[in-house]
Amino acid sequence: MAMTSSSALEAVRSRFPALREAGDREIFFDNAAGAQVPDEVLTAVRDHLVTRNVQRGGRYALSERVDQQIEETRGLLAAFLNARSSNEIIFGLNSTTLIRGVAEAARPSFRARDRVIVTELDHEANIGPWLRLASSGADVVFWKMRGPDPRLDLDDLRALVEEPGCGPVRWIAVPLASNATGGIVDVAAIAKIAREAGARAGDPGARVFVDAVHYAPHAPIDVQALGADFLAFSGYKIFGPHIGFLWGRAEALRELAPAREFFIPAEAPYAFESGTQAYEGLAGMAGAMRYLASLADGDIRRAMERIRETEATLAAIFLEAAHALPGLTIVGDSSPEPLGRRVPTFAFRIAGRDPRKIVEALAARRIHARDGHLYAPRLMTALGIDPAVGACRVSLCHYNTPAEIATFFDVLRTAGTR
Repeated sequence: MAMTSSSALEAVRSRFPALREAGDREIFFDNAAGAQVPDEVLTAVRDHLVTRNVQRGGRYALSERVDQQIEETRGLLAAFLNARSSNEIIFGLNSTTLIRGVAEAARPSFRARDRVIVTELDHEANIGPWLRLASSGADVVFWKMRGPDPRLDLDDLRALVEEPGCGPVRWIAVPLASNATGGIVDVAAIAKIAREAGARAGDPGARVFVDAVHYAPHAPIDVQALGADFLAFSGYKIFGPHIGFLWGRAEALRELAPAREFFIPAEAPYAFESGTQAYEGLAGMAGAMRYLASLADGDIRRAMERIRETEATLAAIFLEAAHALPGLTIVGDSSPEPLGRRVPTFAFRIAGRDPRKIVEALAARRIHARDGHLYAPRLMTALGIDPAVGACRVSLCHYNTPAEIATFFDVLRTAGTR
């Protein structure tokens, strides 16, 4: 059941210290850049720093509690993703760093003409690290978008995978949802194409790397159902601290050669975790998982379904108001029935108005928004938008309200006109 009644939304908002402190003075519509945290996260971080701020791996009780916290967090994240084992969960600084780490760990296996496919739809963090593999002989090609939606057509991917005279496709890097437009990508279908192509060639097929940073706060993720091999997301986008996470299918992780010191175990997850981790961040992320599970009596997957249903209602309200504002164009899918097709992130432009001035006018009313290329300059270029100008973006999550949407559009009607 969606949490869309005023009482349900107020109950959710009351659990976030920043929302309690700000009241109705701030409208947090820049959640794609980082969401607020609930009480459980602050409590967990403080508890770690006060009661066990020591290094792991010692023989004394406080150090053993750090080890226990690390494994608890792995287990909670494995459950969140439906991973087969908590050893498939790897910690890191952020998703950008983890994506780079996987690409570099794959570099030694590349042979001349091995193909890597990236998309125009993605955040640059899931493009740049793969492009750099060209220096090791990889043939990196773009899966280009069709139409003004924008969308990725699966037939175009099949053509790239099966293109005559080209080397075998070894990696496909895709988003689960666009951080700019909010559009959802059919990763399961992409993974199926990769496996089928591999079966025809007598090998496992291309490994599929998924950037789930923008999708993770909005809906359940089942890595088994997706059929991908790697998936990354960041804690601070999903109501937790600034920390990153990588899931890797066990057999896929074993194919990589991560850089590590001789005393670090060679097996996952430890081979991929260089140096001391942010233990307080891991504690806070466990708190975020507990918060999410509490939204559905301890069932975290059902909780994420409730969040998806809640945000679908908010997205429909937003899109209805957007369609009624003259001159406003949504960048991407503007269907009034968004459930399953997008997350509640909206890039938009208004004819005759400068995106920067629009966002500045919103900021003057303490409404958070963002402008520019949104870390997707290739997407902007493909859509005929100057990346130096870009678009405006607002990004909602389950603690936002219909009243905030109404206020946003009241301000937007005049924002950037002077």
